[in-house]
Amino acid sequence: MTTKMVYIRKIACFFLFIISLHSIQGCSGCSPSGRRNYRKKNSIARESNLYYETPTSNPESYSKSRNAASKLSLNELYNMYKKSVFLIITSDGKNNFQGSGFFVSKNGLAVSNYHVFEGTNKGMESIKTLDGQQFKIIEVLEKDKDNDYIIFRVNIGNYKIENPIPLAKEEPQIGQDVFAIGNPRGLESTLTKGIVSALRLNNSLIQTTTEITHGSSGGPLLNMKGEVIGITTAGMGEANLNFAVNIKLLRLERFL
Repeated sequence: MTTKMVYIRKIACFFLFIISLHSIQGCSGCSPSGRRNYRKKNSIARESNLYYETPTSNPESYSKSRNAASKLSLNELYNMYKKSVFLIITSDGKNNFQGSGFFVSKNGLAVSNYHVFEGTNKGMESIKTLDGQQFKIIEVLEKDKDNDYIIFRVNIGNYKIENPIPLAKEEPQIGQDVFAIGNPRGLESTLTKGIVSALRLNNSLIQTTTEITHGSSGGPLLNMKGEVIGITTAGMGEANLNFAVNIKLLRLERFL
């Protein structure tokens, strides 16, 4: 278990103890939203051997898209970015699991939680977009077990990512409205909304009332400008405790 997940488990159990002194249920519910067993009808294609080169992004187009998004309603923001959130299907050779991930560039740069892939076999993963397309990971750029994130590139070929999710310029603020898009229990493209309720571990971990449940791990937590502020990591519905890794911890600018 990652260092961050140990911390989340401890803090979640502490709050649950305070809220429900007479019905303590232990830490069994304090697990990451994480992978969920996933039974897949079709077999997952083998890992591609193609080399994928990252094209240069268009800063002017990116800036215009970002400015337009800051004036949109929640429904419009959701419709704008839902196709950039994908379902991740992994396998340990015996069982299949699922989680979430999202694109941050038009050339296939993507992010998820480390624990979504932990203990699974390389090359047996499948990236499934909302429109039903399936892709493979071509390169893992960085992974961090302690901070529970993984940065990778997807071999999208000629597939067009119209609206990759932009990175937040500013630090999240307590009380700020936020929303998440994920695949809880395999229900693709689910929208949840809440606020930033606390910042923990020197701002590296965002606590939020935005519901995060099984299968949502690795999805984006966004502000109302349509910028990603965190990676949804774990949730505990009984006490409305949900957590996301601060996106700034990843320093994604290095790969854009």
